[in-house]
Amino acid sequence: MPFHYHKRITLIPKVLYLNVGRHGWSLRLGGRRAHLTRDSHGRSGVAVRLPGGFVWRRHRRRRH
Repeated sequence: MPFHYHKRITLIPKVLYLNVGRHGWSLRLGGRRAHLTRDSHGRSGVAVRLPGGFVWRRHRRRRH
């Protein structure tokens, strides 16, 4: 049986969240329609919700 853990902590309501899981953490900045993310592994991403149920996402990895 795999073990999963995830906790979302609100730092600024409806704007900034800290997500903590078994493999690290991530920050999420933004609202429901658009947000930016950054995690403990150096990855970042952008997501925008579009009309009609579509989502545009872009992920980027940190370069050494």
